[in-house]
Amino acid sequence: MPLVTVFNLRREDRLSDLEEATRRALTSMPELAINDYEIDLVPIRSPDDFDGEVTRINVDLWERTERTKEALQELATRLARAFQTTAGADRRVKVVIRPYDVERSGWVSL
Repeated sequence: MPLVTVFNLRREDRLSDLEEATRRALTSMPELAINDYEIDLVPIRSPDDFDGEVTRINVDLWERTERTKEALQELATRLARAFQTTAGADRRVKVVIRPYDVERSGWVSL
């Protein structure tokens, strides 16, 4: 159940293209068991008078044994590159992937 939040988007950014690139990047490592149908993308645009230089992408994942630090680092790199390929190579991006333990977390979907 990856929740992806993308901050500092610009009006000219093609959200549908960014969503597709994000999905491809997140599912590009089958060993991490991230399913396309589980991904929720939440875009947040910068206010008109704010000139943000960095787009930040946060991804929340359940902890799983195959989601090692090294694998998540590789996934973060793929996600950042996918964003830059779609939005422009000059765009700066930070990607944070936070796994959390479902056994210790409160979570509900109604």
